[in-house]
Amino acid sequence: MKLCFDCDDTLYDLQWPFKMCLKKFFPSFDGDSQEFYRIYRDFGDSVFDLLQDDVITVDDSGIYRIYKASAAMGYPIDLETAADFQDLYKKNQGAISMSEAYHRFFQTTKSELAILTNGSDCHQRMKLHALEVEKYFPSDHIFTSGQIGFAKPHPKAFQIVAEATKTKLSDWTYIGDNYINDMEGAKNAGMHTIHLNRHHHQEGNCSDYTVYTEEELIDLLVRLENA
Repeated sequence: MKLCFDCDDTLYDLQWPFKMCLKKFFPSFDGDSQEFYRIYRDFGDSVFDLLQDDVITVDDSGIYRIYKASAAMGYPIDLETAADFQDLYKKNQGAISMSEAYHRFFQTTKSELAILTNGSDCHQRMKLHALEVEKYFPSDHIFTSGQIGFAKPHPKAFQIVAEATKTKLSDWTYIGDNYINDMEGAKNAGMHTIHLNRHHHQEGNCSDYTVYTEEELIDLLVRLENA
């Protein structure tokens, strides 16, 4: 098999760095942290094209999204505090790790492995280094939208993976968390799809399989490899 993975919320729980910051900067917050995070991500998504086109920086995006999300949640902060939040968020991102279940799978799988992730090249590779993916993924099989110039769900992003690895799109199964960017994007480009929907967000028929935990995902991958 050929398995292409997303990074954020696929190879690790993307909410962990945010929740650590939430505890420090919003100690009185007693609402729904997942809803806070969803709004935070929505504001980030609203300026992603500006980030992709180098109009704003990763820090600009991070400051904007927590500044706007905190106000939307009824816990407004000033821009200086938003910048401090972003500093800690980046520091927490440097402390992320893959689960032991992932490490065991990647140590033993015979499948060809690749990564395709949206985001600035430097920032995404910082996270991928923290996850130690270089132990299992060849360097020429790791692609970021900032590097290749196309972001998911654009079909060209997936096509570049196949072209660079001298394979066919239909040879690959794409594993990701975001239904629009990952499932619709990969399926429309010609890949097979597995939706790791750990936070129970949007689903649909572009997913060949849907799983909700890393353990379920790995069990499925092992079954598919042995089929």
